[in-house]
This record gives sequence, C-alpha cells and structure tokens, in this order.
Amino acid sequence: MQTGQAQTGFMRRREYLDRFAKEGSHPARYRTAARIQSGVDLRVNPRGTAPGAGLAKRKVRLAKFKRQPLPPQQPNFPKELRTMNVSTLPTAQLEELSPEQLSDLRDRIRAVAEDDKSYSQARIAREADLSGTTLSQFLGGSYAGNLQNVGRKLMNWLSSLDERNSAGQMPEGPEWVKTQTGEKIIAGLQYAQMAADVVVICGGAGVGKTKAIERYRKSNPNVWHVELTPATGSVLTCLQEIAFAMGMRDLTNSSAYLQRAIFAKARGTNGLLVLDEAQHLSVPALDQVRAINDQAGIGLVLCGNERVYQQMSGGNRAAYLDRLYSRVGKKIVLKKATVADADAIIAAWGIEDSPCKEQIRSIAATPGALRVLNKVLRLAAIYAKANKRGICCDSIRYAAQELGVLG
Repeated sequence: MQTGQAQTGFMRRREYLDRFAKEGSHPARYRTAARIQSGVDLRVNPRGTAPGAGLAKRKVRLAKFKRQPLPPQQPNFPKELRTMNVSTLPTAQLEELSPEQLSDLRDRIRAVAEDDKSYSQARIAREADLSGTTLSQFLGGSYAGNLQNVGRKLMNWLSSLDERNSAGQMPEGPEWVKTQTGEKIIAGLQYAQMAADVVVICGGAGVGKTKAIERYRKSNPNVWHVELTPATGSVLTCLQEIAFAMGMRDLTNSSAYLQRAIFAKARGTNGLLVLDEAQHLSVPALDQVRAINDQAGIGLVLCGNERVYQQMSGGNRAAYLDRLYSRVGKKIVLKKATVADADAIIAAWGIEDSPCKEQIRSIAATPGALRVLNKVLRLAAIYAKANKRGICCDSIRYAAQELGVLG
C-alpha cells in the first residue's frame, strides 16, 4: 500500500487476506498449541525460547518458596525402653486342652443340665457367650471349629457356676405379696377389661404398680403389658411395642399398617392393653392409643406417675386430649404405700420381732416405698445368713443405712 493514499475497503480486505495466509485466524494461545504439536513455526518473528521453557521457569520460581524438610528425630521413649528387646518379653501361654479334658467337659455340661432342668442348652450357651448351634455340635462331637476356644469358654462358665453354688443362693423375697395397694390396682385392671373402658392409674414410684400388672397378666388371658421408655413415646415406636407385646413380628414400619394389624388382632378378644410408664407418651401417641380403645373395643389402662393425668386434664395439651379425657372411666391415685402394705410384707418375710416391724413401717413411708423396702429386706437377709441367724433389727438397720434409706 502506498503512503498517503486513502485505504479503501478492497485494500483492507486484501491486507486481511495476506495476514490470514501468513499467520492464520486463531488466537495466539491456539496457534501456540498447534505449533508445539506440529513442530512447525509459522510466526513472522519467532522467539528463540525452547518448548517448555515457561514451565521450567515456573518450577524454578516455586522452588524458592519450598520449605526444607525437618531433620529426623528419635521417638521420645523413656530411657529404660530405648534399649529393651521386645522379643524377650514373656507372653501368656494358654494350656491346650487335651481330648480327655474336652470329653470330661462335655460330661460335666450334660450333668449340669440333667441335675437342674432350668439349665437348658440355650441358657448355657447364652451364659457362656456361645451360640446354641455351637454348643449342640460341641456336645455331640461334630463341631468343626476351634474346639479350644469353645472349651475355654465352657470351663470359665463352669468355674463361675461353681463359685455361685459355693457362695449359696442369694436370698429372695416372696414373688408376690397381696397388699392393699396391689389389690386396688388389680381391681382397676379387672374393671377396665370387663367394661372395655379406660382406666388411669397414677402415683409415686415403688408402690407396686408394675408387680400388680404382671401378676394380673399371668393369671388372665389377652392381657398385653407394654413398658414404655423415652425412646418409645412417639406414635410409630409405641405401635411397634404394642404389636411386639401382642406377638406380631416383622411388620412394616408404618404407623397406618401397624394400626390396622393391631385392630385386627385385638377385635373380639375382650382383651386389655396396659401401657406402663405412660408419662413418656407424646400427645399424638396418647390420641393413638385412644383410637385402639375405640376401634378394637378392648380395655385400656394408662399407668404411670402424676404427669399421666395432668397432661390430659390441664395445661396447653388438654384441648388436644379432650376425647381421651372424656373416656376415662376410672382414676386410681396412689400417693404412697400404706401401713397395711408394710404389714403384709412383714408377714410375707416371716418377721415377728416388734421393733423390726416399726423399722420396716418407717422405711415404707420413705420415697420409693415398697421397692426400697424389698431391697432393704433382701440385703438384711444376706447379712443375717452370713451371721447364721434370722433377720433382726441390726441387719435391717445396717442394710437401710447402706442403701441410704435411714440416716
């Protein structure tokens, strides 16, 4: 193009085509990549740098900031351990049981099961930390696993059993004592089952509520006793516990499905559902168990502390539980154990000493009442047995002081 002449569109187009023929139309970064891959440099003014020179410069620059590694240091072991030879330490060597010892062990296990019928193979396996199949195969001589491990577990169990037998049986109180409070609870349970009504039993801890419920359940058909905890207070977990108590297993974990299964199981049975520790139930769960009473036509007993009745009769939740509150047919309030309860326990333990009776009555007036009293009397019976005498005032006083009942 001549200097001083005006540049026309044709001339600009011609200049662009000349530049395109020499350099190409791609940006510089693409041209650089093509040059490196092909090895052909089409630049007008090529630079004399070798391929990869920029990467080498970058590595040199980063190397200046690289931290030198710390020199290796010896572990800070105590001085006496630095020169200790671990291979010379003594190791515990377990004595291997001979075939004769394993055969004697099988005979001893069979003798225990024959002498005491309560020791079934399932119980022995459970207490010895074995599976029932393993024990059965071991006794039959067909176990293909590690006989030494099974033999040692059974030997440890037999040693523990011998120690318990040599120490003697722990004194146990009577399984059931017919107390005034217990009879009142059983009467409420009978009414709920016969009338298919709702009964609330509330009171302090340790007055014998759970014992009376278990006694009634064992002597009457279609009585389902569910002991609730803070973990089973929601609708789903409560229904799961009820289904489990009714003997239903492997059900779908759906509230609606469990509800239908419980309704079908309970209808026409003239049964009784007892929810112990019902203070753990949430408001929706209480409304759910009310529906079981309505739809299945069975009795319902809510047993627990004072909070069971309070959350139905007062506070912000009362409006949501009016349908359950209006269905309560009987309410039994148990503040504390009575003197008649203490006298019934005294007679059941066979205590005739008058000063001992006064001590027992004073213990029955403490919080926890009958539960604490049974613990005191059992501990006193252990002291008396160790001294080879009957339960006396001293043994009761020592047991009460040890349990912190009396100062």
